Amino acid sequence: MEQTVWNQSDLGISFAASSGRINIFKTTLKALGYPPYFRFLLDTDHKQLGIECCGYESDGSHTLPDDHTQEYYTVNSKDMVRFIYQTCGWDKRFTYRIKGIAIPDRRMVVFDLTTALKVAEFRKVE
Repeated sequence: MEQTVWNQSDLGISFAASSGRINIFKTTLKALGYPPYFRFLLDTDHKQLGIECCGYESDGSHTLPDDHTQEYYTVNSKDMVRFIYQTCGWDKRFTYRIKGIAIPDRRMVVFDLTTALKVAEFRKVE
């Protein structure tokens, strides 16, 4: 069985169903040039997610804060996270991390959701 190694320099994103949280890694934001606005593009047929630079007027745009000191930027969207988990058949007890590929001429980073790594299991405290 091949083991996947995560390097700190890898472009990445992670999802957590329990909180509806999407964490975009700093490496991904740096590859995008820390855009003031970005949006998600989801291709359900190919199970790919893109993060694309855009303008404030673009549909689905998110604003990136000016503070770039954090290791990741969090977007909370329970509906989107639930939809991605359902589309990919992921186990809601786990968080998932995916490596991205930069596409500089499109000002985009693309993530193949079929390559997601299970990261952690959430356990309810009784």
